[in-house]
Amino acid sequence: MRDYISVFINGEPRRIKGEEAFMTLSDFLRYERGLVGTKVVCAEGDCGACTVIIGNVHKLKNDDFEYVPVNSCISFMHILDGSHIITVEGLKNDDELNEVQESMVRNHGAQCGFCTPGFVCALNAGVESHLREGKVIDERRVKNSLTGNLCRCTGYKSIIEAGLDIDLKKFEPLTKKFNSKEILKTLREDVSLDALIKTETNEVFLPTTLKSAIDKNKNSKTIFVSGASDIGVLYNKRGFDPESITGLHNIEEMNEIIKNKNDVFIGARVNLHQIEEELRNEFYEFTHMIHIFASPQIKNRATLVGNVANASPIADSIPFLMVANAGVVLIGPRGEREVNINSFYLGYKQLDMKDDEFIKGIKIPLLGKDEKIKLYKTSNRKDMDISIVTFASRYRIEDKMVKEMSIAIGGVGPVVMRALKTETELIGKPFEKSIFERAATVLKSEVTPIDDVRGSANFRRILSKNLLLKFYTEESFGTSRGIN
Repeated sequence: MRDYISVFINGEPRRIKGEEAFMTLSDFLRYERGLVGTKVVCAEGDCGACTVIIGNVHKLKNDDFEYVPVNSCISFMHILDGSHIITVEGLKNDDELNEVQESMVRNHGAQCGFCTPGFVCALNAGVESHLREGKVIDERRVKNSLTGNLCRCTGYKSIIEAGLDIDLKKFEPLTKKFNSKEILKTLREDVSLDALIKTETNEVFLPTTLKSAIDKNKNSKTIFVSGASDIGVLYNKRGFDPESITGLHNIEEMNEIIKNKNDVFIGARVNLHQIEEELRNEFYEFTHMIHIFASPQIKNRATLVGNVANASPIADSIPFLMVANAGVVLIGPRGEREVNINSFYLGYKQLDMKDDEFIKGIKIPLLGKDEKIKLYKTSNRKDMDISIVTFASRYRIEDKMVKEMSIAIGGVGPVVMRALKTETELIGKPFEKSIFERAATVLKSEVTPIDDVRGSANFRRILSKNLLLKFYTEESFGTSRGIN
């Protein structure tokens, strides 16, 4: 058992103990290490000024670090156990700027400069990713790399030009700049041991096995975390500071995607970026939605299990999981059990889960023969915005008849709901406009939304109705792209 968090910062080893383990990464870098290039503006993972680059021992490509951008303002030090953290200061080559930084200078990519370190780190990580995957760096990919970064001086044109002007012959990948072999060796040795860090008011336990995690939960009220992106926001904005946390990221099987004959198992620590990259063939519509779900920084931390456990009625993943008949795999001292996600939510933020259980992962059945999925997310902005109404359908249409139809709607009640009455109205009926118009009227009366800042109850009812009609129109004409 160790009493420290093991990280490297810009190639230098650090053992983080005591209260420092509970700090956000941005605070630790700025106040404990004097690395003030990392800025904090929104403190909720929206603006990207705090972006740094990390590689983690559990997220490797070809047995080497996969360096990715993250928001340091909502990342706790204990979540980063086993990570190599690279700040804007660590990108330079000796006493000279690296090629990404030089390109920002050449193209006048900085105005006030406050957001610039975050843009530089995001661009650097983006170039690293594109080179690793053998992709051409074009304007679309530069913009995708920067969706999590805001420039209040509105200097985006110059920043995008800087991204396009990077000379790849002069760009040195981080895997070559730093001695990955030695860093990995040290981190792997450390994270092979359970860790327990205590202060007078808080403790964090980082088990390496499921048994250790289960034993910890038997007699204590601990909060299990995977990516902790939501908890980071609550900590900054509402002072949420749990006494006991159990982190699941050092349990190897929690970091796995397992493709079986009839289903796919997604471990609790699998982030959204991994799902987007690895499950395109199995669940294309879902991975397409994840593409605009959040910024690269958030997707590299946030997990599917976290989205499910948060139990928000506007959680973007839950409608898809409901129509897919996904199972929530729970584990505790009595063993494992699987709960169909359609019966997992008992009420607003109420889950069918015992106090001594936690979520091991999500099991998603593969689509049957001729089955299709269609997903809609309606929000004020296309990218990186909270949903107003979400819609998911799994269906099979054969010989112009609706043979199968499952519909789930989010944002229209205290929990994401299955539209069972609407499904009944459609199954076994001809695939005709009049049938769907009648079903849309049923759906409008079936949902129970409330008024809030994103839309009135009546607006959500009309939106729900229109999304079903949109589904009919798209399917009739063979068009698709359900993300609004």
